[in-house]
Amino acid sequence: MKAFSELPVQAGDFRTAGWRIHHASKSSWQGFPTSLNWRRLLVCALAMGVSALPIYAQRGGGSGGGTHGTGGGAGGGGGVYYPPVYTRPTIDPTMQPVPDIPPLPKPTMPDDEKCFPWNLSENRAASVSVTRLKIPGKARGEYEKACDASSKGRLAEAEQHVRKAIEKFETYSAAWVMLGLTLEQEHQVQQAREACSHALTIDAKYLPAYLCQAEFAVRNQEWKQVLDLADMAQGISAQGTAYIHYYRAVAYFHMGNLDEAMKSGLAAQQADTTYSEPFISLLLAQIYERQGNRANAIAQLQQMLKHHTDKDQEEQAKQYLARLEAQDSAK
Repeated sequence: MKAFSELPVQAGDFRTAGWRIHHASKSSWQGFPTSLNWRRLLVCALAMGVSALPIYAQRGGGSGGGTHGTGGGAGGGGGVYYPPVYTRPTIDPTMQPVPDIPPLPKPTMPDDEKCFPWNLSENRAASVSVTRLKIPGKARGEYEKACDASSKGRLAEAEQHVRKAIEKFETYSAAWVMLGLTLEQEHQVQQAREACSHALTIDAKYLPAYLCQAEFAVRNQEWKQVLDLADMAQGISAQGTAYIHYYRAVAYFHMGNLDEAMKSGLAAQQADTTYSEPFISLLLAQIYERQGNRANAIAQLQQMLKHHTDKDQEEQAKQYLARLEAQDSAK
């Protein structure tokens, strides 16, 4: 994020290029005889238990050589054969086991934040609102065209496509933020600010809307509003914490509260685990210098130059570092 020229802190502008289905075939168990209901089954079971008759006798077994049927055989005293109430299901050898159906893929949200100057692609806005899930494909298609045009510097084309996206879906928060960013680059500041503000009214949990508003508040040096926006945005997104702490540090720095500025600046740096925003080190260098700690200020600038940054930031850091080192040498 490049710096606003009005601010020594380089606050930045916007120019940056389960389920599983288990299915098993139910075998047609041969259950009770059709005339035998559960009450009759219970009575039969009790009667057999009391009489101690065998469930079934083997053919020709025992001294009596009993036969099938209800009467005794020629040997006398033959057992009575009772067919089993349950029989095992027959297995059709031609049947194949039904394979498990793989779990349905979880719905994924398109990366609407990839066109923004803040590194929020991994954040995915932290919480997927119901409104965002309802965005129609045609609206998202226009948004993608606006994103592509913006990345190529075709601002008029980007504005045209993003307005079409909003026409197709009026509560498209990302499109309103994109419109604000595009209008800002076209120097339509008031309309840009209103667009970002409208995005916040649509979705109070959409972090880019807060960051967009904070940028305009920094630009207008409205430090109390910057702090208020940072407080409101706190807790919305773990990925956005670095930016929230950064804006808070910028506000405290300009309000002269260096202790709080330092605390927030270090918190921003700690939250930026991938060191994707070197301008945080630039802010910390200025805070350290204001506190009279040039050694730490120099260390912050050296750390900034070790990481990827754009040419403007790199040149600014080099000039700042040369000045501090010259002051150290003159002592």
